[in-house]
Amino acid sequence: MKFIIVLLTLFMSLNTSNSIAAETRYVSDSLTIFIRSGPTKQFRIVGTLKAGDAVEIIADDVINKATNIRLATGREVWVDTEQLMTGKPSNLLLREVSGELLQSNDSNNQTISDLKQQLRQSKELASLSQSLQEQVTQLEYDKELLEQKNQVLSDRSRTELMTTGGIVALVGLLLGLVLPHFIRRKRNDVWR
Repeated sequence: MKFIIVLLTLFMSLNTSNSIAAETRYVSDSLTIFIRSGPTKQFRIVGTLKAGDAVEIIADDVINKATNIRLATGREVWVDTEQLMTGKPSNLLLREVSGELLQSNDSNNQTISDLKQQLRQSKELASLSQSLQEQVTQLEYDKELLEQKNQVLSDRSRTELMTTGGIVALVGLLLGLVLPHFIRRKRNDVWR
């Protein structure tokens, strides 16, 4: 007799079930929920599901507030509808976000490493630039000193040339004045 009542209940629940296209739902955040062989609590417990397990919806029994589901193994069982949720539970979201965070951290660490490398290169270039700038400053200073020395030498050379020219002119003048007195001249006098 009990068997007939169970079969009638099962038959009625299937007739009153809303057929739903293959939809995926997730076991709620409860740690574990019981799965049964039928839509009501009178059916025996055939196992448990843990939070975050994905299941495929076969049908909903609105009267008994139960949902017929297909497990990943292909087995069809029943569970209380209120223990299923359409969105991913927080433990799955937390795992996904943690994975994304790890990837983001890896990416950030790589970016930081690249930036540190660029900073080192920039510092090296700045140091090289400063060294080259110091060399340019020193070379400009040396150039000015050489130009000053060149100017002094040019002035000295001009002065020496003028002095030498003046001495030559003075000697020439003296010779021109003194030599005629030392040289005897022959006179060509016709009167003698």
